[in-house]
Amino acid sequence: MSRTINLDTNRLLFFDLMRNLAMLLVVLYHAVAAYSTFTPHWTVHDGSSAAADMIRHLLNVFIMPVFFFIAGYFALLSLNRQGAWLFLQGKLKRVGIPWLLAVFMIIPLVRYGGELKANAGHSILPFWHYWITYLKHFGTFQIGLWTPGQTHQMHFWFLSLLLVFFAVFVLGHSVIMKRCGSSARFPAGEAAAHVSILKALFVAAVLTTLGYFMVSFLTPDLSWIMVDLLLQFQPASLILYITCFALGVIAYYRQWFSGAEFPRRLVVWVPIGLLLTAGFFIIGQDIFNHPAASHRLSPLLLLAFSFIRTLLCLTVLVILVAYSRRYWNCPSGFNQALAANSYYIYLVHIFFVTVLQDILMIWPGGPAMVKASIVFLVALPLSYGVSRLINRFPRGFVIFLCALFAFILIAKR
Repeated sequence: MSRTINLDTNRLLFFDLMRNLAMLLVVLYHAVAAYSTFTPHWTVHDGSSAAADMIRHLLNVFIMPVFFFIAGYFALLSLNRQGAWLFLQGKLKRVGIPWLLAVFMIIPLVRYGGELKANAGHSILPFWHYWITYLKHFGTFQIGLWTPGQTHQMHFWFLSLLLVFFAVFVLGHSVIMKRCGSSARFPAGEAAAHVSILKALFVAAVLTTLGYFMVSFLTPDLSWIMVDLLLQFQPASLILYITCFALGVIAYYRQWFSGAEFPRRLVVWVPIGLLLTAGFFIIGQDIFNHPAASHRLSPLLLLAFSFIRTLLCLTVLVILVAYSRRYWNCPSGFNQALAANSYYIYLVHIFFVTVLQDILMIWPGGPAMVKASIVFLVALPLSYGVSRLINRFPRGFVIFLCALFAFILIAKR
């Protein structure tokens, strides 16, 4: 999610497009959440829609893996340029500070607001008391479906998990450098041939399928592991995140995008993606219909689902890279402006989405996907506007947030 590093050529501008597209799909993913039957954790429920369910299932396959792939690609580049300490310092500043503000200020304020709304007309604990109780959950381990009553990190879970990835990456990089007798950098190698890239993807698909199957055999596919106020992730999806981050690192090291070698033949990749999508929904029906007990289904079914989901994720990633490189790898003011603000759009959009979903409940019986479209189309420009303010005045925003938190902490006694 960090900003694209300016290079001497424009051949990597397609990463901006990929990041922007993934960010837009995240907003859509959350915009349909109030109208899906597979969102027990969502604060707004306004009917149900099969289309919303399908969108959620499909986007959940590849959105976050795309972010991890991009993060992995630029991680080695940044580490080589900055060194371990400056690299970690930059990530802690850009990712760690927003995460700390979210976990210790924003999330308790949002949850307390929900408590006030749910208990309108009844007495409720003052905010300072609620906040202390909230902090007492620190480190509590939970596993299972994500429900509203649990202490959770909302969509900010991505930040803490990404920090762990960066820390492990730096540690692994240091170990490799010591074994190689070097402490400076791990430079990019020679450009990989098309066949070697396909081999890397094949090995990644096999290992990821096995890992996904082992995890899904032990825990429900939609379950979460939560270490309150510290870490939160879906164990099955974590396998895909690790794979895509590692592929991003390999893609930079082996210079996958230095020429026009990869990927080829979109006329082949797109039909494969469509077939995998159909197989994903056909094979996944039993798993989708048993979210709390999918691990008790047939091992053969779980293995098939793991295989299809892994291949679909990697295929969509390849298609996104191919289309972005071929058709959108050129300077664009709009694309660059959106890329410069995509990180903050990700952070703030959820608040506009849930408020708009709540407001649209005054339209009972309204078509779910029409409501979701309204939420998406309104929340996106609002999020962009706020993100530009944060990008321009980051310290001012932090000061404002701290002042607001302190005021509510004192006032709500």
